[in-house]
Amino acid sequence: VTVAQFKLFVEQKGHKPTNESSLKGLPNHPVRFVNWYEAVAYCQWLTDMLRSWDKAPPELRLKNGWSVNLPSEAEWEKAARGADARLYPWGNEFDPDKTNHKGTGLDTVSVVGCFPAGASANGLLDMSGNVREWTRSVWREYPYQANDRREDSSKSGESGIIIRGGSGWDERHNLRCAFRRRGYPGYVNMGIGLRVCLSPFLS
Repeated sequence: VTVAQFKLFVEQKGHKPTNESSLKGLPNHPVRFVNWYEAVAYCQWLTDMLRSWDKAPPELRLKNGWSVNLPSEAEWEKAARGADARLYPWGNEFDPDKTNHKGTGLDTVSVVGCFPAGASANGLLDMSGNVREWTRSVWREYPYQANDRREDSSKSGESGIIIRGGSGWDERHNLRCAFRRRGYPGYVNMGIGLRVCLSPFLS
């Protein structure tokens, strides 16, 4: 989600950002300084907007029961690693030219999608580097257990939320697809943003 996209949400919803820095980046850069509550609110707003949009793609207009959400941790990792469980979105070897990380020397975020060679097997960009991303999953240890209530957002305040993906300030170890961190819902950081997905996935 870019600064321009988040700014539209702020303007149309009348939302007061938790941190005004979320609106100060370049329009085509990833939005940052947003907490988890704001990320969820953005998803709810976008769901409402798309459901009422008369120019929405037929896949959306003709199907019911979908919504825009933050990806679960499992969805995020599958999208980043692909079916072959690669270490990085682009493969198993680290390549400093395929993502924005500490070694690039930018010391800030870059335009969304400007490292096309770093795409995942599924064609997703910036899954590693640029900004870390909120998921909708409550913090639980691995291995993943389907019945451990990690998708129960009512537990987010006590357990924290899982954040995935490395940032432009991270070393290569933190750029691995398996890298995970915990953040509490009200937390904001210059290196944390969000991406969204449709649930359930539409074919």
